[in-house]
Amino acid sequence: MSIMGNAYGLLGYINHARGSIDKAEYYYRKASEKGMTKDRFKLAYGVLLLGKENYGTAKELFRDVLLYNKNEKIKLTAKQNLALAHWKLGDIDTAVELLWEVHRRFKNGKLYGTLGYLLIVKGDLEGALKYNLEALGYDNRDPVIVNNLAQSYYHLGNIDQAKRYFLTALQLKEDSATALYYLGLISSAEGDDDAAREFLEKALECNISPLSAVSRAEIEKKLKEIS
Repeated sequence: MSIMGNAYGLLGYINHARGSIDKAEYYYRKASEKGMTKDRFKLAYGVLLLGKENYGTAKELFRDVLLYNKNEKIKLTAKQNLALAHWKLGDIDTAVELLWEVHRRFKNGKLYGTLGYLLIVKGDLEGALKYNLEALGYDNRDPVIVNNLAQSYYHLGNIDQAKRYFLTALQLKEDSATALYYLGLISSAEGDDDAAREFLEKALECNISPLSAVSRAEIEKKLKEIS
């Protein structure tokens, strides 16, 4: 069974890499039905499902990899992804705990970006600021890290620093929906509705996924308020 499962998994993986998401999902589903065993394919399928907002199935795939794989690097990757599933399923405490476990063993830009953001979501703003300053020291060219630091300052009420780092994030990634959205909020609060509308309209043109720090609905709501 695993031979057929992994063959379908490979087809899913290839189509996933090509950006053919619907085809990839079809083959991954067939692969799961046929007993796919390769963790590389399971992890990729789980990531695809996160993007499709199928968080429960993604969670099971990541947990399966954690339970049966002995490769430390793969287990840490699975744990990072599992944290995202827990967050989207409403269990922010478990998500943050899992990411701290990874942080104690392994650090990279993706981890700093994810944990730095989830500390903000959890409401640990002082902890988020401290962690995101550490993250900036790790990589000051990562727009996610810079956005996280800006959000930390914003939610703590330090708007000048927030604006500074959101503008920096925008220089690093001109289609950053997060930076554009918050700059829209700041401009609106400053009484410059024209600038706010421009930032928010540009934000709507960006690629916004279910895992983004801001949703399309939030941007549209703020635009309506200004209008």
